[in-house]
Amino acid sequence: MTLTKTKSLTLGALAIGLAAAAWFIPDAEQPKQSAPPTVAAAQTAETTSAQSAPKPAPSVAPENSDLDQVRNQLLEKYGAQLAHPKSQIRMLEELMRYLAQIDPEHWRENMLALLQAWFPNQHEALTQRMTSLLAYQTFMERERYALRAMTPDERRDFIWSKRRELFGDEAEIIWQAELQNRALAQSLQSINSDSGTPVRKAQAYHAAIEQAFGEQANRLLESRRQELTDRFLTLSSVQQTLHQQSAPERYDTLRAIRSELGMKETALNRWSELDRTRDERWSQGDRYQAKREAIMAKYEEGPERQETLEQAAEEMFGEDMAEVIRSEEAAGYYRFDGERVYGQN
Repeated sequence: MTLTKTKSLTLGALAIGLAAAAWFIPDAEQPKQSAPPTVAAAQTAETTSAQSAPKPAPSVAPENSDLDQVRNQLLEKYGAQLAHPKSQIRMLEELMRYLAQIDPEHWRENMLALLQAWFPNQHEALTQRMTSLLAYQTFMERERYALRAMTPDERRDFIWSKRRELFGDEAEIIWQAELQNRALAQSLQSINSDSGTPVRKAQAYHAAIEQAFGEQANRLLESRRQELTDRFLTLSSVQQTLHQQSAPERYDTLRAIRSELGMKETALNRWSELDRTRDERWSQGDRYQAKREAIMAKYEEGPERQETLEQAAEEMFGEDMAEVIRSEEAAGYYRFDGERVYGQN
């Protein structure tokens, strides 16, 4: 969601203007356009605020339609889930970016005032959440070089220690998706090393998805089925078996894997047809590669070799596809030299 831009404000103006439901507009000054807030911007704003309180400024009472629109947009997107820690974080991040773009110098003070004005029953919790979020952003910025030097396990433990320090048990709610994806990745590693057929491994993979994502599993499979299927098909143990199978066996295995991951009959038929089409392309590509290598060995570099290569490509693929292949090879890309990943290319 892109929030509608409004005019710049300061805390003093907002504090006075709230009584009149208005923004403060500096005389003859247009709103500043700046980049959305970064961790460094948040750290600077927090330090500035701690050093000195903002000075009140004169107030003007313009129309508040822009301000109402911003509030309505946020409530429409987050209002129903505003008691949820993750929704609170997302809303705060979005509002922080927006206010920093409108008024980089006073965005923190403005945000505190708006939280109190817009969410009178929740502003204490939101303010505390904002404080924790800013502290977390400052931590990530301050430790960025140290984090790069750590191993993945060390980095994860270090970050999670800080998250739990700042957010308590709710850290696992806020970063739930990260935990779920990690659990699934660990399950995939285990499945890859286990013995068993690809179909049995697909069954174990489906169970791992349900275990990691719980009630969200079916929705996840509906929205990300192809991504999840591709992750499974790229497992080295699965590809090893597919490469060892005959074409009919491989077609049956791929169909069973996709079916296990919830693909419907119509889609299964389309994919089965695509599997056969891909095999034909790779078989044709193998023949072209053999012919190309023979031409490269027979002719010296020059116009005659190039003309013979182009003629071979046209005979095998047709004029249009031959032109594509010619352009690729001129750029140093040889499509049929790539790795065959069954079920993907």
